[in-house]
Amino acid sequence: MRITGGDWRGRTLRAPKSEATRPTQDRVREALFNLLQTALPGARFLDLYAGSGAVGIEALSRGAASADFIERDRKVFDTLRQNLEAFAIPTDCARLADADAWLRGTHPPAGPWDIVFADPPYRHAEELGPAQIAAALLARGALAPDALLIFETDFRTDALPIPGFTLLRDREYGKTRLAVYRRA
Repeated sequence: MRITGGDWRGRTLRAPKSEATRPTQDRVREALFNLLQTALPGARFLDLYAGSGAVGIEALSRGAASADFIERDRKVFDTLRQNLEAFAIPTDCARLADADAWLRGTHPPAGPWDIVFADPPYRHAEELGPAQIAAALLARGALAPDALLIFETDFRTDALPIPGFTLLRDREYGKTRLAVYRRA
């Protein structure tokens, strides 16, 4: 796994040795950041269900002002911390928290964020889908007024309407779907 653009282009990342994660492929990240190129400079970014942190680290590489990382798996979190240290990113922006509990409000938010990237485990996304995640973020005041909300899901998962959001983009990349919403 490597950073595909920005100041750290070409640098490699550690991948977690866990069956619970599915790192976002390089080509999917490249497509994502091509979509975000005008919104990213100076943005506050949240990598929810962060895994290795590849998406949040890439956001920093490409000009985001800050990135926060929420990861729920201890083994994966250790890899995330190693990646943050390798890139000299302050580790205080990473939290080991059950993302569902964090969304329900058991941990204080550090937002509001301008861009939220959510990549829950596919089997988990069926239980807590994009609409529920969006509603929880809104309820917590974690989103800036015109925030972008991006979901990575299995390509078979349709991008459904989310109350209070406009679907801007819905694309498949192999077996991955990216759905980009803007807060209305």
